[in-house]
Amino acid sequence: MYNLENKVAIVTGAGREGGIGASIALRLAREGAHVVVGDLCAPPAADLPNPGGGGWEALEAVAQAIEALGVRGLPLRVDVTDAALVEALVAQTVATLGRLDILVNNAGAVIGPAPVVQMAEEAWRKTLEINATGTFLCAKAALPALIAGGAGRIVNISSIAASKPRPYMAAYAASKAAIIALTRSLAQEVAPFGITVNAVLPGDVDTAMKRWGMELEGLVTGKGYDAVVDELVARIPVGRIGTPEDVANLVAFLASDEASFITGQAYNLTGGRELT
Repeated sequence: MYNLENKVAIVTGAGREGGIGASIALRLAREGAHVVVGDLCAPPAADLPNPGGGGWEALEAVAQAIEALGVRGLPLRVDVTDAALVEALVAQTVATLGRLDILVNNAGAVIGPAPVVQMAEEAWRKTLEINATGTFLCAKAALPALIAGGAGRIVNISSIAASKPRPYMAAYAASKAAIIALTRSLAQEVAPFGITVNAVLPGDVDTAMKRWGMELEGLVTGKGYDAVVDELVARIPVGRIGTPEDVANLVAFLASDEASFITGQAYNLTGGRELT
């Protein structure tokens, strides 16, 4: 549908099996792009509740699936909170594949969700560092290559939590709201270079992270997992939870030439949940 032939993309946070990042990477590859997939590939922090991140085996499997589509797939470890490692990711991408056209900032985490009065300061810091600072560092590192190419696309994955935050998720909501502000500011800075910057705000998407969150909510409230799912679906006008492919479809459009006149926008992708 969208011709991304011979484009080169980086997708961060792509090492979760069945996750949004993996789905985005595969969708871009189906459109003809060569895709570098990055993830931390490290055990989750044991000191604060979190759903964990992607693993190396899963990241390699995504790269292999990309290669099976007839384009290049390159798996690379990266910590998006470390500027030097992010710069190395971009440098290796350009050295191996010759250019960079698309950056999808998907890496994200939920660390230590809790009421603010009980939230660990480290949980707040880690969440902001991964979600907001990580997006900033990746965009900063990628921009010289995008500018050198004469055009480019940056797509930042935010969340409906940015505009409809829920209790106990203050750090996550704040970090995702920061991504929207960054998107709108950066879009104005780089438009003269032919680079667009947009954000996607997924709602409830069936991923391991979301299932972890619903299990935690069911445990804390005493409702149980099934009741939490039923209540959630009842709030979504289209009557279902989203899929990673739903997110990938929108990202593919925003990464394409068809979206060349769209920048600085934040798109809700929620099945209408923000309307209820």
